[in-house]
Amino acid sequence: MGRAKIKRGSTNVDMTAMCDVAFLLLSFFILTTKFKPAEAVSVITPSSVSNKHAEQKDAFTVSIDKEGRVFIDMTDEMKGDVIDRISVDRSLNLSAEDKNLFKKSIFVGSPLNQLSSFIRLSPEELKKVKLTGVPADSSNNELQSWINAAVNIYSGRTINFYIKGDNNAKYTAFKNVIDAFKKNDIYKYKLITSPEGVPAGSELEKVNNETILNGK
Repeated sequence: MGRAKIKRGSTNVDMTAMCDVAFLLLSFFILTTKFKPAEAVSVITPSSVSNKHAEQKDAFTVSIDKEGRVFIDMTDEMKGDVIDRISVDRSLNLSAEDKNLFKKSIFVGSPLNQLSSFIRLSPEELKKVKLTGVPADSSNNELQSWINAAVNIYSGRTINFYIKGDNNAKYTAFKNVIDAFKKNDIYKYKLITSPEGVPAGSELEKVNNETILNGK
């Protein structure tokens, strides 16, 4: 008696459900992704082989462009407290609307007496106007006041201070910024640089390789 033949089923797999899931995940990531905010100014930083990343929480960044102009950027969580404090310290008499606009601003790039007009500029207008930056020279160091406001508001709490200087900026501009930190008794801050590859055969390469081998 011959063996009964088993009817083979179809090997086709319906991928419709899988495609639906893939597009749902793609849509989710697109809608929830937080894009990198626009930077205060175009700054070409010097290179380094450091592999440490800048901490984003409670970050207060001072940028120096090639012309020596100074700009301030801080995390959104800090903006409300800092503007309230500096408004009182410098008697700016900012309105509630001014403060709300400041919270939405990308960076600080004007003297305090022009702040109300500056925060009303749209991103497109910011690209067209010639910004003066935050005064940081010895005769009128308003940067010191901004740092002081942040320090007083977050007393007992760690603030991540960063200096992001252009590779072509003059030493005087850096000195003015560092002096503003010193006058607030801030001696610990980090310099933002552009990462580059570790030189082959260097001690840093050996340390990195040992770290990878040890699984740390």
